[in-house]
Amino acid sequence: YLNHRGPDDQGLMVVSEDRCVFVHTRLSILDLSLAGHQPMSTPDGRYWITFNGEIYNFRELRQQLIDFGEQFASQSDTEIILKLYAREGADCLAQLRGMFAFAIWDDKRQELFVARDRLGIKPVYYHATDKRFLFASELRALLATRLVPRRLDHIALSEYLAYQSVPAPRTLIEGVRMLTPGSWLKVDAQGRVTERSYWDA
Repeated sequence: YLNHRGPDDQGLMVVSEDRCVFVHTRLSILDLSLAGHQPMSTPDGRYWITFNGEIYNFRELRQQLIDFGEQFASQSDTEIILKLYAREGADCLAQLRGMFAFAIWDDKRQELFVARDRLGIKPVYYHATDKRFLFASELRALLATRLVPRRLDHIALSEYLAYQSVPAPRTLIEGVRMLTPGSWLKVDAQGRVTERSYWDA
């Protein structure tokens, strides 16, 4: 369902006895080699990332991390986010300049972290229930799972007819939310979802 965006790489990651599954469709821009393949993990397998977008200041961040003793297996900006998050957690977002949406799975803490860029150029849609948390960069990818009920959100429809858009976090599908620009969310080991804003114009 994301092939229309012109991908040239795809990946699948299943960890923690099926507790977390990442399916990634990538249009390779930086590091076209296998080293840039996603989902990508840290060498110890603790952190896994799926990332959509581009980090404009990744070269400066890479040099800073090298100065701190970090080593890199790729030339990609994806690995920069992974290393920064492993060191700083959610605070790494303050250093990222670009357009991005990414998710990081912490296999030790059994937590999922999802973030969206300051202006919301790259979208994140999600559907949360007591039993599962689904997310994607497009609404139709969520619907394709057949795990999301196809019920129209009538308030969102009225907003669309009035404004020709649906403001986040609401979407046209009831039960599906869009992560607001400049925000992150975390799903803990018990399935609790916490959402926070990290930037405001």
